[in-house]
Amino acid sequence: MTETAKPPTLTDVARLAGVSVPAASRALNGGVRGKQSGSPELRSRVEEAARALGYSVSPAAQAIKGGRARTVAFIVADIDDFGSATMISGVMHAAEERGVSVAVRTTRDDPQRELDILTQLRGERHRAIVMATSRTTDAAREAAVGEQLRILAEHGARVVVIGDNDLGFATVTVDNHQAARLLADGLARAGRRRFAILSAPSAEITARDRVEGFIEGLAEHGIAIDQRDIVHTEFSREGGYAAVGRIADRIGDFDAIAAMSDAMAVGAIARLREIGIAVPRDLEVTGFDHVPMLGDVLQDFSTVEVPLERFGPEALALALDDGATADTRISLRATPIVHGEAASLV
Repeated sequence: MTETAKPPTLTDVARLAGVSVPAASRALNGGVRGKQSGSPELRSRVEEAARALGYSVSPAAQAIKGGRARTVAFIVADIDDFGSATMISGVMHAAEERGVSVAVRTTRDDPQRELDILTQLRGERHRAIVMATSRTTDAAREAAVGEQLRILAEHGARVVVIGDNDLGFATVTVDNHQAARLLADGLARAGRRRFAILSAPSAEITARDRVEGFIEGLAEHGIAIDQRDIVHTEFSREGGYAAVGRIADRIGDFDAIAAMSDAMAVGAIARLREIGIAVPRDLEVTGFDHVPMLGDVLQDFSTVEVPLERFGPEALALALDDGATADTRISLRATPIVHGEAASLV
C-alpha cells in the first residue's frame, strides 16, 4: 500500500529557504506589517520555498494560534453608496498588503441593526473593528454604540472610527466644515447668489458640519440662506430627487442648488430634468465627495474631493500598527473643486 505523503510544514519551508521558523512565519503570515514584514529578499526566498513545496497558510490555524482571526470588520451604512464602496475598496487593498481579510457589515442606517452587528462581532474575534457609519448628535444612540465598541476593545479588538465623533477611539476624518466653507466661497466668487441646500438630517454630524460650513462661506459674501431653503432628506440619489420635489414650486428663486453629497446631486439633476430644467444651463447643481463620473458628464461640475479611498489605509494603520491611542486623530484634506478647478485652500 502506498504511503500518503505528509503535507509540507512551516519547518520544511524555513529549511528550504534557509531561514528560521519565526522568520518564515513572519514572511508568510505577516503579523501586523503584512507584506512589509522582513526584507524583500527574505520574503521572496520564503514565498518561493512555499510555492515549491506547495505550502499554504491556514487562516483557521492562525486564528487558533493567536486567539484572534486575521480579519478586520469594516462597518458601513450602505454597501451600494458610492462613498462606502470607495472606502471598502481602499480598506480591502490595504488589508491585502497586510495579509489580513476584511469582513464587511452593513447597518442600513438602522440604529438597532448597528447594535446587533456590534454584539455579533464579539464572537468573531476580529483583530480590529473599523466603524465607517455616519455618527450622530443622538446622545443615547452614540452612548449605546460606544459601549459596544468598548466591550469589543476590552475583548482585544482595536477600534478605529472614520468620521467626526465623540466615541473615544482613534479617528480618521476630514474637515467637512472648512471644505464646505471654501466651496461656498468659490461659488459666491463665481457670481452665485441664490442657493438652495440639500442635505441629510442635521442630526448626522457630517451633514451638520457641511451645511454649517457652507452657510458660513456664503455669509462671508453677505449671502444669507432662508431655513426653508435647506432641505433635509438623506445622503442618496433618492434623497436628492425627493428634496428637489419639495422646492419645485420655488425653483425659479435659485441660481444654484448645493447638494451636500454627489449622490444627492445626481438625484437632484434627475428630478430637475423631469420638470424641464437643464443643468447647468438653467440652474447649477453642485455636490460633495467627488464622484468621478459626474465630472465626466457635467463639464465644470463643482464639488469637494474627499480622499475616500485613503480612509481605509489610514484606518488600518491605526488599527494594526503600534503607537495609536484613543486620542490619535488623522485629518485628511478635502479639496473644493469650483467649476472644474481646485479652490485655494485658505
